[in-house]
Amino acid sequence: MLLPALPDPVSPISRRRLLGATASALAAVACPTVLRAHSGPEPHPPFPAPERPVRWIVPFPPGGTSDVRVRQVAERLRADAGWTVLVDNRSGASGTLGTQAALEAPADGHTLVLGTIGTIALNPHLLPHQPYDVLRDLQPVTQFSRSVSLLAAHRGSGITGLADLVARVQRGAALAYATPGNATISHLVGELLQRRAGVALTHVPYRGSAPALQDFLAQQVPLLIDTPSAMWDHLQAGTAVPLALTAAQRERLLPAVPTFAELGHTDLVLATWQGAFTRRGVAATTLATLHERITAALRHPAIVASHEEQINTVVASTPAEFESFVRNETARWGRVIAETGVRAG
Repeated sequence: MLLPALPDPVSPISRRRLLGATASALAAVACPTVLRAHSGPEPHPPFPAPERPVRWIVPFPPGGTSDVRVRQVAERLRADAGWTVLVDNRSGASGTLGTQAALEAPADGHTLVLGTIGTIALNPHLLPHQPYDVLRDLQPVTQFSRSVSLLAAHRGSGITGLADLVARVQRGAALAYATPGNATISHLVGELLQRRAGVALTHVPYRGSAPALQDFLAQQVPLLIDTPSAMWDHLQAGTAVPLALTAAQRERLLPAVPTFAELGHTDLVLATWQGAFTRRGVAATTLATLHERITAALRHPAIVASHEEQINTVVASTPAEFESFVRNETARWGRVIAETGVRAG
């Protein structure tokens, strides 16, 4: 069964849009989904089609944001390039099970795996005994997109800005911040903020964004660090008061929200990201084909609009650019994990 067609025009932002896409994806993935190729002509003859269906492993459960993003691209590969793509959810062990499954396949380009900042840049430092080396064994194809983190306070806390938050803690207030989990980017942002601002906050990790947001809205925890899209409806309603973003510059859709860099914390410029990888050793011509097709899909107006509505930016980098980025990110987050002492589990 194919996913529903994506909307072309950019519609008003709503977190419900992604939830709707998630529900559709869940309905379509009771088992791994085969996106069947049409019999029409190849639109770009210089780039050959795969010899057999492409298996794209998502190392997370079906229905999440990463899964939905892969299925969007897979649908475009079917519609625009005539490829047959099998999306295979292999969750477990913080993404290592699915990644290892991709590395057990031949290095012929017919197996892809979704990599994220967590599975690629954080896990090598948090899970040093994982059965592979991401830099040695995985071949970057292209970066999908990037998004930023947002620190927000509940309206009921009365906190109006980052300076206000810091002043309250310095006067003796005990404040806690919720995140989608331990050793996530949100958690690391919180740890860095405490060190840079000279304050002590209590970290309250949850199993995902939904339960963290639920307790935040119930005022069980006064602060929340997550992506803007995870709390968008509540930002619009004024329940969540945005304090600062980890962006390099202000976000177009949140023009009144300052960045941490503006507020004096210049090293709190960071992003979460995801991208396509295959096994190291794939032929250069095959890698070029994968890159051309996947980046063409990412640049489709409907996919760009879908990302922008979630305050994400499509990147669609070259393999060389993505490889350099991955190496820099892996080194950077290794330093952050060493500094903060964050551990998995």
